[in-house]
Amino acid sequence: MMEARVKTNPLLLFALGFVIGGVGLSIKIPFVILLFAGLIGIMVFFENPMVSLIATTFGYIFLPDLLVLMLLYGTFGLYLFRKFIKKDDPLVVASHEVIPYVYFLLMAIQTATSVYFMGSLRDLAIHTAGFMYLIFLINEIKTEEQLHGIIVALVCAATLLALVGIYQYVIGVDIKKEWVDTSSNSAIRARAYSVFGNPNIFAEYLVMAIPLCVGLFWSTKRDSVRLFFLAMFVVQIASLFMTMSRGGWLGLAVAAFVFICLVRKELLLLAIPLLGAAVFVVPESIVNRFMTIFNFADSSTSYRFKIWEITEAIIHDHLMVGLGLGHLPFKMVFEQYIRTMPIYHAHNTFLQIFAEMGIVGFVLFFIFMVSIFVNLARYPLRSDNKYLKITGAALCASFSGMLFHGMFENIFYMTKITTTFWLLLAVSFALVRITKKRLALSEGEKRMDCYGKESII
Repeated sequence: MMEARVKTNPLLLFALGFVIGGVGLSIKIPFVILLFAGLIGIMVFFENPMVSLIATTFGYIFLPDLLVLMLLYGTFGLYLFRKFIKKDDPLVVASHEVIPYVYFLLMAIQTATSVYFMGSLRDLAIHTAGFMYLIFLINEIKTEEQLHGIIVALVCAATLLALVGIYQYVIGVDIKKEWVDTSSNSAIRARAYSVFGNPNIFAEYLVMAIPLCVGLFWSTKRDSVRLFFLAMFVVQIASLFMTMSRGGWLGLAVAAFVFICLVRKELLLLAIPLLGAAVFVVPESIVNRFMTIFNFADSSTSYRFKIWEITEAIIHDHLMVGLGLGHLPFKMVFEQYIRTMPIYHAHNTFLQIFAEMGIVGFVLFFIFMVSIFVNLARYPLRSDNKYLKITGAALCASFSGMLFHGMFENIFYMTKITTTFWLLLAVSFALVRITKKRLALSEGEKRMDCYGKESII
């Protein structure tokens, strides 16, 4: 046990150094240093895929988009090369994982038939990177401890990003005019966006990450560790409020509702008094910002309604096959309907997918999303293992919050958010695999007890 610890810790440091080296490329650190870090990282990642997964899960969110793709393609290629050299276990596709493969195939077809092929190719490259990461993770993660390491890495990264967001809000970073209607939100002096460049995108990320942090807090037995995760949760929640993203707040509320319903329904009784107390505790700027949801004269609200109206017309005109994968084909066609609104996406994930993929793609996406919840409900949520059950509830909450927030934003627009979606999906499938394996072992033991140790199963 001690020898394994001595061998592993330096590798983890080297792996993190590799990720830091990637960041260094964007701030002009000398090429020789970067090359050295890269070579060390390649050696470490080749010898220990688990270190590769943890370092990638923690580090991708801090890198520029191009380096994110290079990291994901590179680690997966290295993983396949290792499989070939060392004759490891073959890659496996479980029965509950088929639908994402079908959906990915449809995305490839939609790219080939797109009204703007090169624009669709950009988004296909991003989805491919996330899809490869999913294959890597679900085939490498085999135990609860390994899965726990991945989730902790994600939550730690989210906390660091949240600290950056809090700092931005405190010092009062400039607000772009398109971020807020000053006539109805005059009290807002800043909006946190961390490394994402947009507060709404940052909120998307936090809505996906916060339930996992709550899951870690809920499932941990040691009080000192629970306090650590509680502190992370407070930082992330504070930063989410500082994004001033109304869709993000609603997404988190939905995520919290789902988690509580799955874990402890009686806590719902506290919702009304807590909401009443919040009116007196929450800053006036946040309360006023939230109330603008119901103000249809607010420029950002009316702007979205206009976008949705035009998107519905696009869907009607391209009902069966859609425009093609990605926001660029959508943008090109949208501006043919109205040239005075140079938008990038529909500000609604479901309308965006319908416009891109047509009715076939939309139906398949719906089945895809439902299958995630079905698999989590069939296995982790029915497990007698507390950690597996709580983690399953946290993932259900993450996807619920993400999809609800997707009613106001396109969650497949930015590289890092798309990657985070595939990461959550990979964690979900890995959790289901672990639960099914545990269930199979339990059933095997029951049969042994019933028929005797000499029976053949």
